[in-house]
Amino acid sequence: MKKREFKLHPAIVFLILTLIVMVISSIGSILNLQTEYYNVNSVTGEMETQVVMINNLFNRTGLQYLVSSMLTNFTSFAPLGTLIVGLMGVGVAYKSGFLNSFFKMIIKNKPKKLFTFLIILLGVISSMFFEASYVILLPVAAILFMNLGRHPSIGVSAAFAGITFGYGANILITGVDNTLLNYTQTATKILDQNYAVSLSGNLIFMIFATLLIAYVGMVITEKYVVPKLGKYNFEEDEDINLEEEITRKEEKGVGVAILFTIIISLVFIYCIIPGLPFSALLLNLKEKTYVAQLFGEGSYFRQGSVLIFSAILGFAGLVYGMRVKTIKNNKDLMDCMSYYLKGFASLLILIFFAAQFVLIFKETNIGVFIVVSLSELLGNLQLTGIVLIIFSFLIVMISSLFVPTLSTKWAILSPILVPMFMQSSFTPEFSQAVFRAADSATKGITPLFTYFVILLGFLQIYNSKKRDVITITDGMGLMLPYTVAFSILWLLIVLAFYIIGLPLGFNTGVML
Repeated sequence: MKKREFKLHPAIVFLILTLIVMVISSIGSILNLQTEYYNVNSVTGEMETQVVMINNLFNRTGLQYLVSSMLTNFTSFAPLGTLIVGLMGVGVAYKSGFLNSFFKMIIKNKPKKLFTFLIILLGVISSMFFEASYVILLPVAAILFMNLGRHPSIGVSAAFAGITFGYGANILITGVDNTLLNYTQTATKILDQNYAVSLSGNLIFMIFATLLIAYVGMVITEKYVVPKLGKYNFEEDEDINLEEEITRKEEKGVGVAILFTIIISLVFIYCIIPGLPFSALLLNLKEKTYVAQLFGEGSYFRQGSVLIFSAILGFAGLVYGMRVKTIKNNKDLMDCMSYYLKGFASLLILIFFAAQFVLIFKETNIGVFIVVSLSELLGNLQLTGIVLIIFSFLIVMISSLFVPTLSTKWAILSPILVPMFMQSSFTPEFSQAVFRAADSATKGITPLFTYFVILLGFLQIYNSKKRDVITITDGMGLMLPYTVAFSILWLLIVLAFYIIGLPLGFNTGVML
């Protein structure tokens, strides 16, 4: 008899990692490890010193923090609420039969690789919607790949890779541009008080990267992820029959559902258009630019994006279900909404321990200490030209493993990177492009990334070997080929824009 391989559940691994972090924080505190970095006061334009110390969580104060914050860490952990809300809408769209019928209509006689490309492309574009992209696109991609007769975890992996590794790209100006602009403009003042950083300064760079990421992501998925995951054994409650043709009644149901979905979507679109009667309901009109109004921290659209997309998807499923009689009463509707939540208990436990690890690591300041130390190293080297580009790229890549949050890293690194790039005759927009490229290259492989736990959760849902557990290393193993490929790709894109001298955006280039 073959001996079963022993695997640690990711919840246990997160617990062990949390204890290791606490021990490291104690050692760092005993050694009095501290460093400092500079930021620019946006009002006065003067440099201000910020001291970073390792917080000890193994002393009296630290242990008190642990006891008092565990519940709050869990309930405030972003993936918890967003996942529950998102899965309710996806559940209705799936169990009503809407998604299965819709996908059967669009995949007929089309190559499977096309849909791999489209899922990764949608992942890159939907990253503008922040957490909504993870909790909506990942399960929808899984359902699409099941209808293609493929392992649903292939769809999950492709969607996650597109969203995470393509976060710095897009075809539109997004909230990422608005966030980066604020820090870049402030850092520019160190050398030039009059330089105005362009909000669209990376747009051409982003569009170019979006198409390449979608293509390379498709190649990586087909060559490495598909063979690794193999064949999927469909279960009875998954309502997938690959041999069954879609009926005329189901086609009409899809048509009616799409029509009503377009109508309700137009209502939401009206709510994000300023200047019309009773419009702009979802915008934060206190902001000056439209991008900030739509994607800024105070935006009602941003805060409600998961609910909005879940409601649209759920509404489509409801209309379809009523049309084809798969939803006959309110009990049927509730059963559909709760479909994905029935086996949610183990995922809740995973999220609980992941929340403790991520937020306790953040509380220790270990990640920030590492990023500040790396930025100090970069500043002391006084690099220029192509060496500066490559070394900065590597520094940001490493930093993203410990501090995945884009705004936190750029707040620390921009006062170093932006002036160094300007002294090498590079535009501030180019330093921003290098940063966003490197930031996207590695964050999808670190368990410190908040939504990495969502990847693990969906991989477990579609684990065909239910007796085995999907581990953290399983998730990292699936993402490793993407990390290697996209790290190389992002760096090549950056170097191509530098060497060829391509414009980064409208009226914005690489050189000053």
